[in-house]
Amino acid sequence: MQKYTVIIIGGGPSGHSAAVRIAQLCGRVALVEKDYIGGICTNWGCTPSKSMIESAKVGRMVKDAEKYGIKVPAYEVDFKKVAARRDQVILNTRNFITDLLKHHKVDIYQGEAEIIDINTIKVHSGKLDADGFTMHYDDKETLLETENIILATGSAPLIPAFVKPNDPTVVSSNRLISIEHLPKSLTIIGGGVIGIEFATIFSNLGSQVTIVEYLDRVLALMDVDISVEITHLMEKNGVKIYTNHEVQFVGDGITRAKNRSSGEMLEVKSEAILVAIGRRPVQDKAGYQRIGLDFNDKGLNINEYQQTNIPGVWAIGDATGRSILAHVGIQQGIICAENIMAKGGTLRKMNYEVIPAVVYSIPEIVMVGNVPKDLGNVKVVKVPFSANLRAEIEAYPEGFIKVWIKENCILAAQVIGHNASEFMQEITNMIALKTPMDQVAEIIHAHPTYSEIVRSTLDFALKKAVDFYL
Repeated sequence: MQKYTVIIIGGGPSGHSAAVRIAQLCGRVALVEKDYIGGICTNWGCTPSKSMIESAKVGRMVKDAEKYGIKVPAYEVDFKKVAARRDQVILNTRNFITDLLKHHKVDIYQGEAEIIDINTIKVHSGKLDADGFTMHYDDKETLLETENIILATGSAPLIPAFVKPNDPTVVSSNRLISIEHLPKSLTIIGGGVIGIEFATIFSNLGSQVTIVEYLDRVLALMDVDISVEITHLMEKNGVKIYTNHEVQFVGDGITRAKNRSSGEMLEVKSEAILVAIGRRPVQDKAGYQRIGLDFNDKGLNINEYQQTNIPGVWAIGDATGRSILAHVGIQQGIICAENIMAKGGTLRKMNYEVIPAVVYSIPEIVMVGNVPKDLGNVKVVKVPFSANLRAEIEAYPEGFIKVWIKENCILAAQVIGHNASEFMQEITNMIALKTPMDQVAEIIHAHPTYSEIVRSTLDFALKKAVDFYL
């Protein structure tokens, strides 16, 4: 029986990051993946969705080309090529991660892991077809011995009980991200991050998109100004949005929902219906119960060091229920790896206080920090993107940046605007390090760039703005 320092169950961002870090620290590590290396992010989430969003951005650019002085008399979306590019990006990313693991001498076991006890894992072997997207399992079983187990089993789309499991018109995000044809019409149940991103993809590629949201606004966890702005911009682009509606029935291409205020019924017929109401952790409940793990429907219970209640058993990523963001899982994986290899030394804590979150809509949306409930002594500053020269040059004036400031430090920030994800790390670092904003405002920012809007916002808050006025 092969013996390891650590066996990791799950090869997503958290799992493969932990594997590499353990190997760097001279641990012998095995990674068991039942589907595809890279997990949800590479195969069903971040990578394919953002690949399709890039195609959507190009479609929008071609549509709007005349405002740049470029006439495009006619164009069409070849969705088969969009899908082929998406699939190639997935395979390239998966192969890169596999090569990275092999470079660090991580043993990869393709198959389904079964927890026998806290030191033993049984792998039911699987094999990936040449197409890279079809998995087959055989009767071969392999026993592995380990000092530690890391559970990085990921999550799956949450599907309500009233949805028929075999209805061909109802799809999860996993299924929709792998389709080979463009639906003429798409209804999205849920106006959260997943719903908004899919609405962005398909509305810009040519589908008629309708969003049905239970709450009174989309992206309800963000500032109301963000919700209002993205609603306006998406409706301007042809997306129909119905908020404050409770879905009563889904099936055969029909969505029925009741207006929670008036009681009036809404019926929408579409070629496809996406259920995007959240995700649930993937759990081996029998295995967990066998070794006495503490868990609930939201995930495995862990402490700030990624430890479960069973010594030698750790958990990271979506399986913990703490976050479904890939970058959070990566950080958890690194911290978990370092704590395992500390072997009794000082352990590193996971900090969830400052986590940037991005919605890859058009334009992008970013939030970071905690908006204070008590606004006493808090200064709120809002600066439009139209004040930024780069945004004016590139004809992306939509959106704004909004910050909450107290005692010369930024507490939270939210932004909707072109390329927002690429410059918001500066504010993330300021919040995490509690950097005085006047110090950052004094640093030269390249001109003209989108990052200048950060300096402009700080200057405006300090009543020193020289490049615009409101």
